[in-house]
Formats: sequence, structure tokens, C-alpha cells
Amino acid sequence: MNREQLAHVVRAAATITGDGNIIVIGSQSVLGSYDDEDLPEEATRSVETDLVFPYDPSGS
Repeated sequence: MNREQLAHVVRAAATITGDGNIIVIGSQSVLGSYDDEDLPEEATRSVETDLVFPYDPSGS
């Protein structure tokens, strides 16, 4: 996954949930800090993204 694909995932998650307050955790979080050209190929191999919504109104 590259930075553009990560941005798409985050936008989609925000649209689906109606909550734009999202934190990317795990290995893909590095994509938000560096350009694709600055990362080794291994950093863009994962196809999964771990997202956290810090404000859960249900409290669960």
C-alpha cells in the first residue's frame, strides 16, 4: 500500500462511519510521515491498515 492508497482507506472509513477523527496505527502509520520514494519497498508491501477511532460514544 502506498500513501495515496492509505489516504483512500482513511477517507472511506471516515465516510462510512461519519467520524473523521481517525488514528492510523501499525506498520502503515509510517506512510503518513514519509514520501513513498523515501521508504524501502518492504514498507509498502502490506495491504492491511489498522485504524482507531479514539472517540467511541458508546464507551465500548
